[in-house]
Amino acid sequence: GWAEAQMRKTRLCELLGIEYPIIQAPMDWITDATLAAAVSNAGGLGVIGPNAGERTVTRDVVETGERLRRQIRKAKSLTDKPFGVNLVAVKDSEGIPENAFSDQCHQVILEEGVPVVVVAGNAPETYTGSLKEAGIKVLHRAMPVNTAVALEAEKAGVDAFVAVGYEGGGHT
Repeated sequence: GWAEAQMRKTRLCELLGIEYPIIQAPMDWITDATLAAAVSNAGGLGVIGPNAGERTVTRDVVETGERLRRQIRKAKSLTDKPFGVNLVAVKDSEGIPENAFSDQCHQVILEEGVPVVVVAGNAPETYTGSLKEAGIKVLHRAMPVNTAVALEAEKAGVDAFVAVGYEGGGHT
């Protein structure tokens, strides 16, 4: 119908190459390749979350990256549509980045050619430039959400800013 046709014509759909303006939240542990591919196949943007598909924590930076690589490759085998990966970028209270695990995942994302990355945290400038140089669309999901972080994200060059309230996992 008319409403469905209108929903397909959003700037977000055009930006991400999706049919519907629906982005699946990258929830820790449960948003694995199977769920992300299903959402993408249904016309939205599926997003692989941190620790996707795992049942145990690893403190090994390389293993973290390889776990993500397996999920990315599985998603590619399940869909030919765009999907995303969540990447955490945070600064500590002194403004110093704390990203050893994310640095490894960032490298895997670049190597595997993921189409979209949802950068979550308070440091949009950390990965946005290199992701965009690689042709990856970057969404920034700020934690916390406020005007200052939105302006930082805009300055960093993100393609879209995700503003959510407390209902978005209780993070803000």
